[in-house]
Amino acid sequence: MNFSYGKMKVTLVTFFTTVTFYAVLAIFILVFAITSCSRSSSRSNTGTALHSESTGIKRIISAAPSNTEIIIGLGLGGRLIAVDLYSRDIAGVPESLPLIDFFYPDAEAIIGLKPDMILVNEINSFGVADNPFKLLGDLGINVLQVPTSNSIEGIYSDILMIAEALDVKDRGQALVDSMKDEIKNITEANEKMFNQTANRKTVYFEISSMPTMVTFGEGAYLNEMIEIAGGKNIFAEQRGWFSAGAEEIINRNPDIIFTLVYSGEDAVSEIKNRRSFESINAVRTSQVYAIDADSASRPSQHILRALREMAKAINPDYETAH
Repeated sequence: MNFSYGKMKVTLVTFFTTVTFYAVLAIFILVFAITSCSRSSSRSNTGTALHSESTGIKRIISAAPSNTEIIIGLGLGGRLIAVDLYSRDIAGVPESLPLIDFFYPDAEAIIGLKPDMILVNEINSFGVADNPFKLLGDLGINVLQVPTSNSIEGIYSDILMIAEALDVKDRGQALVDSMKDEIKNITEANEKMFNQTANRKTVYFEISSMPTMVTFGEGAYLNEMIEIAGGKNIFAEQRGWFSAGAEEIINRNPDIIFTLVYSGEDAVSEIKNRRSFESINAVRTSQVYAIDADSASRPSQHILRALREMAKAINPDYETAH
């Protein structure tokens, strides 16, 4: 059983017996950038400048994949001089860039690169007493910490904040506007098909496979995405991230099951062949779909790819319905 923050994978089966369930669940929550310090959808997203001076930003280091995707979406991929390991395969990242450690950056090597700004994420500080990039900020390097977002509105705010810090505010607004336009189109297309909540197909979204079967309720941007795509989360009354019991999933009998797809795995077949799941509507009707893990787990403009996949599964005609 694997989980991913983009392409960051950790195999849990081999050490599941040596850690508590709650530690494992905490890792899943970390990976999806939904932590107790995350802001609500109505929060003001200002980030944290460990050292702030944003003029003349030409040499950029990104220490988180979501930040990297936003930087490239702003047309600034050519300014990247180093990225974290999990950003190296993102389209638009220049080849052969130096790679920095996600959690334990080499301060001396980073200083040697002479960056104008380093963009980090709250996730970089997980499990450490202090932000590992704080020293670099104390040394006078611009370090911008981007909040982890648990809502689509929060993702918009992250994009605008990064754009402003990099002196391309207009590009940030254009990127957000394009996201809003596509989300509006998908919403309107599905409203034509599902004009009442009662008509919506019920959805179970499995983040991790057995035995944990981690999923989510309200307070996760994936929950918003299910609703935009025309579905109804079977656990919508829950809050945040949790492990769902097999019996409860069976009793709630979802019409559709989403699961994350990782390279070299067939999560869809595993669910379809899972003992006791054969009575679930989604399994009986082969409505089990793999959703791109990178797009689903990184809070950037690329959530739109996962949203399109979800919308097409729930309403195959949505592309021609608007």
